[in-house]
Amino acid sequence: MVDILSVVFKRFASQLHVSTNVALKVSPTESSILVVGDENINRSLLFLTAVTAASELGSRVMFFTQNQIQSLPCNLQGSSGLNLKPESLKKIRFVYPKTLEQLLEDVASLHELVRQAAAIPSLVIVNGLDRYLCSPELQGRPQQEAQSMAAHVMALLHDTAAFLTQNLEARVESQAPCRVIVSVQPGIEGRGGGDVLGPDPFLSVLGRYLQVRCTSEKEWRGEGQNEWLLCLSGQGLQVDGDAIEKEGLALKWHVAMQPSGVLEFWPDVATKEKTLQEQASLEAKDD
Repeated sequence: MVDILSVVFKRFASQLHVSTNVALKVSPTESSILVVGDENINRSLLFLTAVTAASELGSRVMFFTQNQIQSLPCNLQGSSGLNLKPESLKKIRFVYPKTLEQLLEDVASLHELVRQAAAIPSLVIVNGLDRYLCSPELQGRPQQEAQSMAAHVMALLHDTAAFLTQNLEARVESQAPCRVIVSVQPGIEGRGGGDVLGPDPFLSVLGRYLQVRCTSEKEWRGEGQNEWLLCLSGQGLQVDGDAIEKEGLALKWHVAMQPSGVLEFWPDVATKEKTLQEQASLEAKDD
């Protein structure tokens, strides 16, 4: 998943940063990611990721979300940045479960694709998992029970991805491993001076299964400016082959939403050098 994000960031980079060449990779054991932040940015980023995976990498994508997607992201409307063909979009299957129970049933049904000898997805996306876990019919339940439900969803996704990976590896044109990407918008604390992501009872549970994380934080640069800082962190994350494994280290990108709705990405200044210097400093302290 992280390597797909690398393609997305480069493909839709600001014209001022088109020469950027930061390669993101993740270890084979950490091929999935948790996206945390504003639901509008999450949704757009996940959609761009799905289309990029299908058009650039030839991946089949299963995209779960509550609300029906009516149109392509602005980045893709009339865009020549991607080799966007109808055949590519056909590789993406959108499913719209309305409740947590329906989501669980739809994820479990992916096992049937193998029995039916059908095309197997190599990327499974769940957009807005918090909407399922915090739906009206589930509100009022004890926090421990809510966390158990979150663990149940993640365990099913983890087992399903492992099952699909095993079957993908057995096929001639293998797209293994099957990656998983899940997005959530935590509770918001504070208003006016800057919204802050509040504590979320589900994040610790989700983090056990998805140890690589992409977190978006709103940047306040003036009225009318829609910019966020994307922080990629977690065990197994690599930059140009160099591991970023120490807690607290992150790779950072900026994303701006233009008035037209187009998203533009650019890397944080000297992010690679700074990150590797911090890692070297931590390693020196450990010695």
